[in-house]
Amino acid sequence: MNHPQHGTTFGDEGAGGSGGGSAGDAGYAARHRALTGWGAAATALILLTLLYDVLLTVGDWRVYLAVEHYLAGTVTEEEIQSADDFSAFFTAWKGAALIVAAGLVFLAWLWRARLNAEALGGARSQRRARGWTVGAWMVPVANLWIPYQVVTDVWKASAPRRANPGPVLALWWGCWLIGGMVGRAYTYQVMQETLSEDGLRRAVYLGTVSTALDVLAGVLVIHVVHRIGGWQTRRAAAAPR
Repeated sequence: MNHPQHGTTFGDEGAGGSGGGSAGDAGYAARHRALTGWGAAATALILLTLLYDVLLTVGDWRVYLAVEHYLAGTVTEEEIQSADDFSAFFTAWKGAALIVAAGLVFLAWLWRARLNAEALGGARSQRRARGWTVGAWMVPVANLWIPYQVVTDVWKASAPRRANPGPVLALWWGCWLIGGMVGRAYTYQVMQETLSEDGLRRAVYLGTVSTALDVLAGVLVIHVVHRIGGWQTRRAAAAPR
């Protein structure tokens, strides 16, 4: 499903930015897909998902500390129940619903951004066939690196002078992958029928690390959404019609 690669000879090497009238941008305005609404929706849902993760972690810590203090004889059963009630609000299905909603809207944004990238740099500016834009996230093993390639190629085709993303996308993708692995370890830990004090401590630590990585990945992908969207929108506004 790969397209042949042709280095950086797609269109005009100087095309890009908010400057207008480059050969690479000719006719782009007519083919441009608006991204502003999708980008705003994706940003809102990602932020809501991150807030949910943070509050879930706060709830885990409240339960853990309440248990620790109860064993030390410094809190009452009512205080433990209060912490448990707070944590019980954050159920697996609520978190999954937020992740699915944010993921679907982000993929809709990415699909449109990919079409715009093709209009700017040509289909051969993208290493992967169009179907990988969505499918790569769902294919085992391939989802470890192909989504990163897709977003990287969209970035390059959209950026002024086809600039490389530097460490931004690599850091985002690394946090996403590692956070996912730590998150699965956290889920396995909390699914145990009975949790010892040590098991509860491990679950809280794993959840905290997973949330920290997810927050960093989320902030970075929001940055990517707004950066790519801004480039593509400005180039559409400046392109010959």
